[in-house]
Amino acid sequence: MKKSRKKSFAYRPSDRVVSRISAVSSILGILGILGYIVLIFGSFQASGNGSVWYGLGGWAILVCAAAGMYCAVRSFEDTAAMAVWKIVGCVTNGIVLLFSLIIFILGLIA
Repeated sequence: MKKSRKKSFAYRPSDRVVSRISAVSSILGILGILGYIVLIFGSFQASGNGSVWYGLGGWAILVCAAAGMYCAVRSFEDTAAMAVWKIVGCVTNGIVLLFSLIIFILGLIA
C-alpha cells in the first residue's frame, strides 16, 4: 500500500500567521492616522494659533510613519505570514507619509 506524502513545507494560507513586524507596522500606521486626526482637531480648536507642540507632534508622527514603513517593507520578506497586515501597514504608513509631505509643502508655500 502506497503512503501519501504531504509537503510539510508548503505555504498554507489557512494558517493565519501574523508576523510581529507587520503587526507593529500596522499599529504604527493606524496610530499615525489617529494622531493626525487629533492634531487637526486640536489645531481647529485653537483657531490655527496652536503652540509648538502641534508641530512637534507632527514631526513625531512623521518619524513613526517612516519607521512603520520600514517595518512594513521588511515584513514582506516573511512569505509564510498573512499578507493582509503587511498591506495594511504599507498603505496606512504611506498615507501618513504622503499627508506629512503635503503639509510640509504647504508650509513652504504659505
